[in-house]
This record gives sequence, structure tokens and C-alpha cells, in this order.
Amino acid sequence: MISKTLSETSEGVFKYRLTVTDKAGNSATRTSDTIYLDHSNPVLYGMENTNTEWTNIAPVINVSATDYLYGTTYTGSDLSSVEIFDDSGRCVADGIRSAVYTLEPRYEGIHTWRIVATDNVGHTSFASVTTKYDITKPGIDGTEITYVLPDGTYVSGYCQDNIINQHIDDETWRSVNNPNVSSGLKSVILYRVTGRSREAIWSDQTRATFGYSNTHSAFNMYYEIQRSERTASYYEIIVTDFAGNITRKKLTSQYSLLTWFHTSIDRSSYN
Repeated sequence: MISKTLSETSEGVFKYRLTVTDKAGNSATRTSDTIYLDHSNPVLYGMENTNTEWTNIAPVINVSATDYLYGTTYTGSDLSSVEIFDDSGRCVADGIRSAVYTLEPRYEGIHTWRIVATDNVGHTSFASVTTKYDITKPGIDGTEITYVLPDGTYVSGYCQDNIINQHIDDETWRSVNNPNVSSGLKSVILYRVTGRSREAIWSDQTRATFGYSNTHSAFNMYYEIQRSERTASYYEIIVTDFAGNITRKKLTSQYSLLTWFHTSIDRSSYN
């Protein structure tokens, strides 16, 4: 009795033929079934197409995988699953050869996503991608009030002392989604609007630009409105963050309001 063993270390698609010959020259041949050997891990791709910069548009993670035998375009054992996990280990999307996930608002902030591809013989490949998502506008808090005119008209953003005094930031507590970070302030500017004319007010206390993303960036705006500006219709603060969110706030001075009173009274009533 003769016994022999063959261990195949290469991968590919094989058939084996066994021939046995006795001392009299008689022989018998047997051919094995087709044998598929897959030693290669799947290959993941598509992560590079995910937006990894700050954005207020929900990033999409769209990944796929292949399981070709090494150096060929011949499919090995093929894919069993492709899964996307959030940074708490929760699977948010899966598929056989691909998986797609569009970030939900609760994933505001910076999050790293783990992608796992598994083939049908248990080989796995891993990849990751980090997203920066911010859908909450910066906040502007000031000393203005809401004023009600004698005719019942509401004047919101009324600066009764003719002073624009505002605190501006992009802190995470302003979001209902409790993000771990925000994109931070990018620019702040104050405009004086008269009719259809808009004029930027340039000073260290009314304008700022920020060179990099910082959750805790802030700006305290201060401007004393002069009597000579009483013809201004209103003042507008425009704030942007690094994700592209924009906050606008209109303010009205006491000088402007008094001008409205004077021009709205019928001259015959006091002449």
C-alpha cells in the first residue's frame, strides 16, 4: 500500500489527476472535482470618493469590494458581505458586494467610519474614512429688543441705545444633535443697508475672518451707530462657518426709527 499527500499552497482553480500503476504495468486514473483555492483578502474601494472636508450637505459613504484571485481578474470565493460601522461599533449599512450610507443629522461633528469586507472563506479587509458634518448655523446673541409701534407693528432687532453689541460663536450646544465638534466661525461682517445700497463697515470690532476651523472660535461685535446714519434702513450681520452654514441678523437703530416716525406723520397735522 502506498500513500501520498499533496498540499497546494498556491491559489487558483485546480483539477488533480491521480494515476496508480502496479508492477505489472496496469494503471488506473482518477480526476478530482474542480477545486477552488482562495488565499487573498477582498479589495475595498470607493472610500476616496467620500467628502472628508467640512460640509453641511450629508456625506455619502459608497463602498464596494472585489475578491479576485491574486494578480488576476478571476473571482475567488466571492464576497459574503460589505459592512459600514460607525465609531461606536454600530453597523449602519451592509450589502453583499457594496454598501451605501448617507449620514443622518445625529452624526454631526467628526466621525470615523470602519468598512469591513468579508469573502466566502472568511478572509477580511478593513478600511476607514472620516467625515466632518455640520448643519447647525452659527449663533448671534445681543442686546436688541422687539419694539411695538403705536400702530401695532413689531420692530424686531431694535437697538434702543443705538449700540450694536453682539456675541457670535459656533459652539456645539447650539445644535440639537449634540455633535462632538462644530466647524467653527469662518467670517463675520456688519453691513449698513440704506434702501438698496449695502455698505460694509470695516473695523476690528465689526469684521473678522478665521484662518482655520475651531469649534470654540468666537467674536464680540461692537458698533456705536452715529446720528449721521439715521437714514440707514437697517444693519445686517452675516456670519458663515467652515461648513457653509450662514446666519443673517437684521438690526434697527433708534435714529432710523425716529426718522420713520417723522416721515410717517402727516405734515398738515402740525403746520
